[in-house]
Amino acid sequence: MKYYIYDLETFPNIFTCVIQNSQTKELRVFELSTRKNDLDKFLKTLEWLSKNEKVLVGYNNLNFDYAVLQFIYKNAKNYEIKELVYQIFLFADGLIKNNIIYREDKSSIKINQLDLMKVHNFDYKATRVSLKVLEVNMCMDSIEDLNFTIGESLKVEEFDDLIKYNKHDVEATLLFFDHSFEAIEFREELGAKYKENMLNYSDTKIGKRYFIRNLEEKLGKNVCYINGKPKQTIRNYLNFGEIIFDYISFETPEFQSLLKYLKKQYSNSMNEVFSNIPKEKLEELSSFCSLNAKKEAHSLHLNYQGFSFYLGTGGLHGSVESKFYDKDDEYLIIDVDVASYYPSIVIQNRLYPEHLGEEFVDIYKEIRDLRFSYKKGTSQNKMLKLALNSAYGDTNNQFSPFYDYKMTLDITLNGQLMLCMLAEKLMQIETVSLIQANTDGLTFRIAKKDKSKYENISNKWQDFTGLELEEIIYEKLWIRDVNNYIALKEDGKAKKIGAYKYDLAWNQNHSSLVVQKAVEAHLLKGISIEDFVYNHRNKYDFLLNFKATRNIDLVLEKVYSLQKTYLPLSNTIRYFISKNGLPLKKILPALNKDSEQRIIGINVGYKVELCNNINDFSYEFLDFDYYVKEAYKLIEPFRQKQESLFDF
Repeated sequence: MKYYIYDLETFPNIFTCVIQNSQTKELRVFELSTRKNDLDKFLKTLEWLSKNEKVLVGYNNLNFDYAVLQFIYKNAKNYEIKELVYQIFLFADGLIKNNIIYREDKSSIKINQLDLMKVHNFDYKATRVSLKVLEVNMCMDSIEDLNFTIGESLKVEEFDDLIKYNKHDVEATLLFFDHSFEAIEFREELGAKYKENMLNYSDTKIGKRYFIRNLEEKLGKNVCYINGKPKQTIRNYLNFGEIIFDYISFETPEFQSLLKYLKKQYSNSMNEVFSNIPKEKLEELSSFCSLNAKKEAHSLHLNYQGFSFYLGTGGLHGSVESKFYDKDDEYLIIDVDVASYYPSIVIQNRLYPEHLGEEFVDIYKEIRDLRFSYKKGTSQNKMLKLALNSAYGDTNNQFSPFYDYKMTLDITLNGQLMLCMLAEKLMQIETVSLIQANTDGLTFRIAKKDKSKYENISNKWQDFTGLELEEIIYEKLWIRDVNNYIALKEDGKAKKIGAYKYDLAWNQNHSSLVVQKAVEAHLLKGISIEDFVYNHRNKYDFLLNFKATRNIDLVLEKVYSLQKTYLPLSNTIRYFISKNGLPLKKILPALNKDSEQRIIGINVGYKVELCNNINDFSYEFLDFDYYVKEAYKLIEPFRQKQESLFDF
């Protein structure tokens, strides 16, 4: 009963706020305008929420809605209602236009806040997603957008439409709150345990805070921060010869030349080491690289037995492309991953940020061992995994008390080289063909008769490195490239990566999921693409969505008497490909003052019908062929092609 969902709207002549109890669903609307004055009732409600320690739940509310609430409470008595509404608008407009990061006003009313944007880490540019897009991804029946120009005064007859829109946003926020409840309970448990409000912590921040708390408890309060500033190890250069573990070694000239190149590096620029490398700097390695016209290796890589290994600051990668593998009577498809790879490297090799000392490793090991004492999927296991990952990840974060870039490379560089050692050994087995190498593992095909050879190499590698390999046998594997594939495991479950995945995160694009589902049904169960698509009856799986970024307008193109006109659309739209709709276009600004606006097609060659309301969906007008063709694009890399009679 303590959570109340809320959202507000600000215009020059009207302010509205909708608040809804998350459990009882009781909803209240507050309006400040020339038509209605709910100010006293609104202020009393805010005071009641504060006094009873209720939690207001919103989306981006810490940076906007809460700031406006505090402004209203602090200034309510200073203005007549008409002027107050206008001042609220000016304050809110300033928050948005100036991109202000709001800090709680200690002199105003304090009300507990839960910001779902922060919980999911959607307040960063790389992961940012709007509430409108979440409405699409949550398959809401109606996707609402404002029909008013932001910043303009509304007509009195438009006030009720604004309130309807305000209620809809609260409905969407409540739905996302329900989807997020496990994450919220997790934060409540941790907050109670550590007597700290963690409601608005992202998963990464939770892990980081847990690790820092452990360091401070065991090594002292000032181990991570002094006067609020993080302790760090700053390095002017990195000596790769000192970074690479003494036990890293290879047997073949190809890998030996790679090791020799890396050991010679002495730099503070990773670009120089891993990209656009001149032939003379590569030395012997240049014989085993692909060089461009400038006699440079575009990226650090090694060609060995027809397979290319790519190394970087993040991790190892490499893959065959457009291949299908099938387990049969003679061959196995084996995928091996190193269990908890980076944390295990840290512990096994006693790595630590120099300013934190070797005790860092002992605490790191305690946390890893504690994590394994909890079952996968439990909140405790998840939090401890986050603690381990954040401690590693922040060795490359210039604002973190874990910062020491040498440790980043200690882990990632040696991790890549150890996997290369394993790959080199395995590829010496005659029947092994490497399929994929990624950050923490390898996938390969091997004759069943040679499985004991692989197991012998695997056991020796594990003993040598102190790391543990986890094995999965694939029945079938369709691999387009390293980032896009689908694999059928022995237990009948499918592993889907990249373009073949339809179980997506909230901030990813959920458009036309029927395509990925049709591909899976076809590859794994032999159902024809056409049969699946034409008989699929989940409307939402046929819908696409598009969100226009700043300075881009979405329009439908209409042609009448050879004249084109453009029907404006809202910034976020949901639609389906239709046999009798209109072409969808985006209008971009002119490149310069002498040129015209650019009009670019979306889903070129097809017509669309808007479906912001699910009742507008029509199987009768749905262009099934579009979805069929999109599915065939995903299976095209694996289809057998007839050889041409001609060689040109």
